Amino acid sequence: MKEGKTDRRVKYTRMMLKDALVQLMQKQHISSISIKSLCETADINRSTFYAHFSDQYDLLHSIEQEVMASLKRYLEQQEFTEHSPVSAQVLTRILEYAKANADLFKALLSENCDYAFQRDIMQLSQIISSQLNRAPDPRTQEYLLEFGITGCISVLHKWLQEGMIESPAEMSEFIIRVLYHGIISYPEDEANGNQARADLSKTNEYSRSDRKSR
Repeated sequence: MKEGKTDRRVKYTRMMLKDALVQLMQKQHISSISIKSLCETADINRSTFYAHFSDQYDLLHSIEQEVMASLKRYLEQQEFTEHSPVSAQVLTRILEYAKANADLFKALLSENCDYAFQRDIMQLSQIISSQLNRAPDPRTQEYLLEFGITGCISVLHKWLQEGMIESPAEMSEFIIRVLYHGIISYPEDEANGNQARADLSKTNEYSRSDRKSR
């Protein structure tokens, strides 16, 4: 019975420390987060922290390992159809998982985190690596891979930060369209139409504001 209480206490302590790191990483780079601030945020003393982790990087690595293992289990439980590329379906599932764990992924996909982990997340879907055989040489493949990963991460972080207005399926479709066909795949008249609607919206706002001021 005593051992069960100890296990629960250990799990609770580790959970509090992980939550504290995710909270702090919303505003600070991992390198700027001190053990003191972690302990204060988690309401845990330093000796307790060092009983579980050696430093903030060790704590972050533990979080990344858990997330990656959990995400892989989630993907293994999914059913995929033959109606669309599996890589596209996997990306949608990854985005669904990220949406369900938004605060965590806001931290893990931000510039405050570890790029190696972000790279591993994106490579799970293989949406970028599946197209690299089009490159004429390995060096070009490396450039394309980096371009694709950093672009995807930036877009996904913006999506999370702004409240995930689009659905995971819509974001997956957008990312794949831009990666495979480029910005030019969006017709000029479509862009002009969007700009016209934005201009009209601003005009309406100014009109409402002007009427109120009178």
